[in-house]
Amino acid sequence: MSLSSVISSEHKEITGSRTKNRLTVQISYAIELIMDYYKSDFLVMMDYIEDVSVICDPDNPSAIHLYQIKTKSSDKQYLLSTVVSEKWFQKLYINAKKYGEYTESAAVVCNTDVVSSGVSIFPNEKTSLDDASVQSNVQKIKKAIAKDQKINVSDVDLSKFYFIRSTLSTKGHKEETEHKFQNFLLVQDPELQVATAKSIYTLLYSVLDSKFNQEISENSTDINEIFDKKGLASNDIKNTISCGLAIQIPALDKLFSEYGITSLKIKRMCSSKYHQIKMDMYSDMRIFIELKRIVLKAIESACEAGVDDMSSLLLTVYEELCSDESVPAGYRDEYYLKMLIMILAYKYCYGGGNV
Repeated sequence: MSLSSVISSEHKEITGSRTKNRLTVQISYAIELIMDYYKSDFLVMMDYIEDVSVICDPDNPSAIHLYQIKTKSSDKQYLLSTVVSEKWFQKLYINAKKYGEYTESAAVVCNTDVVSSGVSIFPNEKTSLDDASVQSNVQKIKKAIAKDQKINVSDVDLSKFYFIRSTLSTKGHKEETEHKFQNFLLVQDPELQVATAKSIYTLLYSVLDSKFNQEISENSTDINEIFDKKGLASNDIKNTISCGLAIQIPALDKLFSEYGITSLKIKRMCSSKYHQIKMDMYSDMRIFIELKRIVLKAIESACEAGVDDMSSLLLTVYEELCSDESVPAGYRDEYYLKMLIMILAYKYCYGGGNV
């Protein structure tokens, strides 16, 4: 049976989205996972199979990573006896077992240490439960799983199970993740503007929050519905980020110089749209993604057709967009479109097409 079939056929315990007083640490941790998996093709799922799950190759799912999130006040720790009595790994084992060979990893993520006799039992930031140094304590977990599953302890396989010590606090996790995300975006664009980073982060956080709260029938067998309502695909994430970075605006005087604009009237009109684009971007960036695709396609076509200077490129692309019915009516203002073309064409030509 394919991984898609397993996901669509398994009964889900969807409880988090129905809990009013839930913590939002799951969303912050999901953003950390987005940074970790960014170079691959993936889909992050909120509060469906586990608190957070990552599906590899979502068009043809090949593997799944499970993350169960636990939190506690930073001045306290969890006892191993509590971990066992509250069935952390027992429940995770049941979930991982459902997905069989497709389970690539299954982890308990906690913002505090787990201790036994006052000593932390998981020494690393990410500790494998197969690690030789933790076996005396892991045996207690294995015995609990064996009892729960009614199998022999020797048959309990924890080779894909991990304990991850998160650095996220219960109160400041959103700000902590935002700081990490800004540093992550700086790698994508060293000239990143703070307002741009905040806009992208806020949008992603909002989308993940909506996925977390989205209601879906526990008996749904439509994999597309499941992925659409509870998941966010890496392609959409990358489009959102690239769109934000693409619209990060070079200085006006640089643009005017590049495009040979000397008319005071045109400068005045473009300047007002320059500020409008920034306002639109920070309010809801999603509306730019399709428009950006249309504009970039026109820019690429013009360049491939031999247009070889910035002023001609601006006019050629503008004329094409004026006759393109797919351009939303709200964006057909002459100077708004021209300003957006100037920004994206500048990024396209000087950024090697990586916009």
